[in-house]
Amino acid sequence: MTERIAFLREETLAGRNKIMRRAMPRHSTAHMDGGIPVRKARAFAWICENMPLYIGPKELIVGTRTFYEPHEDNLDSHDHFDYTLVAFPEYVTGEEIEAFGGDYTKVNKQHYTPDFSLLLNGGIDGILAQAEAKKKEKNLAAHQVEFLDSLLIAYNGIKALITRYADHAAALSEEAAGEEKERLLEISRVCRHISGGRPRSFREAVQLLWFGHLGTILESWLFINYGRLDVILDPFLGKESDEEAREILGCLLLKMYDQADINDKGYFNKHEGQLVVTLGGVLPNGENAASRTTGLFLDAISDTMLPEPEINLRLHSKNPAWFLEKASELTVKGANFMSYYNDDGFVKSLQVAGLDASDARAYAFDLCQDMNIPGKGDFYLAYSLGMAHMVMDILCQKDDFASFDDLLDAVKKEAAKRIANGIAGHNADFNQVALYRDGRYEEYFAGLKAGANPNWNGRSPMCPLPYLSGMYQGAIENATDMIYEPYPIKERGTMLGTVVEAINSLAAIQKVVFEDKRYTLHEVVEACKQDYRGEGQEVMRAILWNAPKWGNDDPFVDQMAKELIEFCLRESARYTTPSGGKLLSGIHQPHPVSTGWGLMATPEGRHKGAPVSVTMTPASGSMKRGATAAMKSASVFDPDLIQWNYCFMINYYASIFQGEEGPERFRKLLQSYFARGGMQHQPNVMDGEELKKAQAEPEKYKDLIVRMWGVSAHFVDLPKELQDEMIARLG
Repeated sequence: MTERIAFLREETLAGRNKIMRRAMPRHSTAHMDGGIPVRKARAFAWICENMPLYIGPKELIVGTRTFYEPHEDNLDSHDHFDYTLVAFPEYVTGEEIEAFGGDYTKVNKQHYTPDFSLLLNGGIDGILAQAEAKKKEKNLAAHQVEFLDSLLIAYNGIKALITRYADHAAALSEEAAGEEKERLLEISRVCRHISGGRPRSFREAVQLLWFGHLGTILESWLFINYGRLDVILDPFLGKESDEEAREILGCLLLKMYDQADINDKGYFNKHEGQLVVTLGGVLPNGENAASRTTGLFLDAISDTMLPEPEINLRLHSKNPAWFLEKASELTVKGANFMSYYNDDGFVKSLQVAGLDASDARAYAFDLCQDMNIPGKGDFYLAYSLGMAHMVMDILCQKDDFASFDDLLDAVKKEAAKRIANGIAGHNADFNQVALYRDGRYEEYFAGLKAGANPNWNGRSPMCPLPYLSGMYQGAIENATDMIYEPYPIKERGTMLGTVVEAINSLAAIQKVVFEDKRYTLHEVVEACKQDYRGEGQEVMRAILWNAPKWGNDDPFVDQMAKELIEFCLRESARYTTPSGGKLLSGIHQPHPVSTGWGLMATPEGRHKGAPVSVTMTPASGSMKRGATAAMKSASVFDPDLIQWNYCFMINYYASIFQGEEGPERFRKLLQSYFARGGMQHQPNVMDGEELKKAQAEPEKYKDLIVRMWGVSAHFVDLPKELQDEMIARLG
C-alpha cells in the first residue's frame, strides 16, 4: 500500500469530503418547455452545473456527490444527510401528477448495470454525435425526438460537470507549488480531455469511468452497478507500471466508498450502496478474461480492504491459477465482501436458457447477486415466490392432509398458481407502460382510470433515465429510453425466497408427523400459530428442530428439496415476457432479519420473527456435518435450471484457514464444490469470540468486515439485531 492510498483510506473512513456536502437548493424545471424527459434531463444538467466541487488532498481520481437531502432534524449539519432521500429538482407539474394519479418521479428501481465501455470507447462526444445523427432521421415520432433531446441535454450536463472540475483543479493549482501543483494540473489536463474525448491512458479511462458512474447516481441516486471493470479497463492499460496502475485502482475503489460515513437512518444506520464489481471469467469470444488488470484490481483490493464495493469473481476453467490463488489469500485474510461464481456453470445455464454464447459469456452482476448483461439487458425481477410464506398459507387453510405426498402435491400446485399469476401481473404492467412508450397517451391514461398500474416493476414514464440510457445498447438506435427495454436482450428474472425454511418445515412434517407420528399436522400448525408458547409445545418445538435439516448431505431432505425446487424453477421457465424474452430462474433470499420479522413460526421449530436463512445457506445451528456436507447439499440442484441468481454462504471459523496452508485449504474446498456442480459461494471467515468482543469494544474493531447476504459491512456499524444474527450463524 502506498503512502497515498493509506492517507486516502483514512480520509475516506473519516468522511473528510463531508465538508462539501450541501442540502440541495430548491429548484424546478417543471414549467420549462418540453415534455417530462426533457425537463428531467434539464434538472439533471442543473445539478451538474451547480453542485459544489471537491478535490481532496492527494486525490488522483476526483469527483463526488455533494448535493443531498438533510434529515429533518439536522437541517444545518454536514454530518446527517440521507443518501436514500432523493436530491433532485422538481420536473413535473401538478397537473401531470393529477393525470398520473400520483407523483411517481421517485419510482426508479435502480439495480441497473450499464455498459461503461460505451462511454469509454466513444467518449462523451461520441455519444453526443451518435444521438445527433439519429435525430436527423426523418421518420422519427415526436416522442422519439423528445428522448434524443433529453439524452443530449443530459450528456452536455455531465460534460459541463467534468469541465468544471478541470477549471477548478486549474484554479487550485495557481495557489500550489511543487508536486501539489503538478498533481492539480494533471487532474485539470485529464478532466479537460475526457470532458469530450476518448481516454488516451489508464488514468484517463479510470477517471472517465468514475465520472460516468457519478452521473448515474446523480440521476438514479444509488444502486447502479459497475459491471466487468477488468474487461472494460484492460484495453487502456499501456505503459503504466504495475505500481502506478495499482495506485490508480486503489483511488477508484476508495471513491466507490466515499459516502460511507453518511448516517441515513436506514436499515444499516449508514450508507449502504453495496455496488458490485465483477472480475474474471471469460470474454465474449470464450477466451480467458483474467488479465493483468484483474490482478492489479485484486492487489488494490488488498490495499483498501473495505466492505464496498462487493467483488464478484467469475471462476472459469480457462482462468490462470494465480487468479484463484490471489483471491483465496484475500478471503482467508477476512475480505468478506467477495463471492465466487462457477463461470463454466453459469455460462452454460444461460446458453441452455436461450442466450447467444457471446452474451452468456458477458454477464456481470447487479445488486443482490442478480445477473445482468451490462448495457444489453436488464434481468430485473419479474416475480418472487416466498416459499415458506406459501407453505404456511396452505397449512393455515388446511391441516388434515392424508399423506405427505398429498401435502407436497398441494405445495406444487399452489406454487404453479402463484408463479403464473405473478408473471401475468408483471406482463400486464409492462403492456400498460408500453402504451406510453409508443406515444399512445390516451390509451395509457384511460388504462390508469380503469385501475391499471401506472408503473412497471419500478419503471414509470414519470421517471425516465436519459443519462443512463446513453450506456445501453439500442437506446439511441431505437430513440427510446432504457426504462422501456430498447436493448436487445429481453429476458427477466424470477426467484424463490425463504426456501430453506420451506424445505426444513416440510422435512420436519414428513419425519415427525407422517413417519414417526409423534404429533398430528393439526397440532403442529396450531403450535406454529401460538409460536410454540402453549402447554407442551416447547417439547414439540425441540423434536421438530431435531428433525433432518437442509445442508447436511442428507438424502431424506435433499431429494425432497430437489424435487420441489426444480419443479418451481421449471415452472417459471415456462413463461415469456411480452417482448418474447424468457423468464430466468433463481433462488435468493436477502434481508434475513427483516424477512424473518414478517414470518410466523414455522414447523421446523423456528420461532415467529426469528431470522431466516440467506438463500440456500443452512439455518443457524443446523449444519451438523461440516462445510463439505453443506456444499454437497447446495450442489444437488440441476445447474442448468439456475440462470439468474443463487447464493450459498458458509460462515467459517477463521482458525480453519490459519497458517500458510490456509489459502490452499480454501481453494481446494471451493474447487471441489464447483466440480460437483455448485454454482456460487459466499465465504464469511470470522471468529465468533472476536465478534462478541467487537460488540463490547467497537472502537478496537473498526476494520472487521462481515458478509450478511449480498451485502457486506463493518461489523461495528451494524445495529445490534444484525450483529446478533451474525454471531448466531457461527452457532
